[in-house]
Amino acid sequence: RHAAPTATMATTRAAALTAIMMACGAEALLVGSPSPFAGSSSMAAVSSSSHPRMMFGGGGGGGEGNFMDKLKAAKDMFNPEMMKKYSEVGQKVQELQEELTQTEVECSTNEGGIVVKVTGTQVPLSVEVSDEMLAGGAEKLSEQVAAALKQAHAKSGGYAQQRMAELYDQMGLGAGMPKQ
Repeated sequence: RHAAPTATMATTRAAALTAIMMACGAEALLVGSPSPFAGSSSMAAVSSSSHPRMMFGGGGGGGEGNFMDKLKAAKDMFNPEMMKKYSEVGQKVQELQEELTQTEVECSTNEGGIVVKVTGTQVPLSVEVSDEMLAGGAEKLSEQVAAALKQAHAKSGGYAQQRMAELYDQMGLGAGMPKQ
């Protein structure tokens, strides 16, 4: 035995449908469409934009593309050939990460007074300070060490970016990558 639908139940169902439609990306239902959850004289209209947008294409002029275009783009993105390419890129990036971990980048300041070595992944390896720099006092030494660390970090980051751009160029994915 089912209770007769009440106005509250119809409102709750309409709110649930609205929430589902919003979650699915439907920002607007056509104004003037009868609501399946309310009486025949009731109209459902939910809109957060000035243009209606249909779920499966058409409507609106916002240039977002329609659902079918997005579905086709997703299908193209996950075809077997592209999945193989993604796998190759992932493997090459992992190899590059290992290479960068083993790479040493050196930066020195004040004619070799401070020498900083970091990996290609910006991990500090060593800091060497000359006796002349030590004689200059703690404050000056601190400033020079900080400057040398910043330079080494920037140099290492630039090197890693350059190597990544080269890898993408080799894989045919270099379009849109910033050039160093």
